[in-house]
Amino acid sequence: MKDSGITWLGQIPAHWNVVRLKYLFRVVGGGTPSKDKPEYWNGDIPWVSPKDMKQERVVDTEDHITEEAVLESTSTLIQPGAALVVCRSGILKHSIPVAINEVELALNQDMRAFIARGSMTANYLKWLIWANQDALLAEWSKSGATVESLELDLMLNSTLPVPPVSEALAITNWTEHITVGTNEVKRSIQEGITTLQARRSALIDEAVTGQLKYARES
Repeated sequence: MKDSGITWLGQIPAHWNVVRLKYLFRVVGGGTPSKDKPEYWNGDIPWVSPKDMKQERVVDTEDHITEEAVLESTSTLIQPGAALVVCRSGILKHSIPVAINEVELALNQDMRAFIARGSMTANYLKWLIWANQDALLAEWSKSGATVESLELDLMLNSTLPVPPVSEALAITNWTEHITVGTNEVKRSIQEGITTLQARRSALIDEAVTGQLKYARES
């Protein structure tokens, strides 16, 4: 092991590197086509905003724009496989939403797409952000800012641990596997809670209508 030089990270394997984010990823921003031009909206191109970032994989969005909107506005098409990050939203008070796009799409101005350079993967960045939310929020947020936002310069100049490609792939594969399992447990627990809530409501209804008493007497 060796000291990474990153305060929030501590030690890393001796054969890993530490590299600034701007050398690992190319960043693409987004924009909002004019709302005054209906021909820009309700097209076939998913348009991601923070409200769509409640999932780990983005396959569709609430809003869609047209090809004309992309050509005539600041919106840019993002190819599948980028790490999408919310950079301006109230949710940044406590967490950094990050997801991978599985389809070609565009972003609004509160989003950034991080596109891997070379052998680095967006999946690795996604899980690195997810696992270090508090530390990265503190490092990437501008002190004294009145609006919850991440500063792009701070993000690009931050240093990240970089394992060899084979290890990065193994890490992301293992993390994906663990996440699938925990999501299944979470779903099972939620289904149980829903069933209990329904049963509770039924019992209360029976009690206030007198059915529960008669059912017990019979």
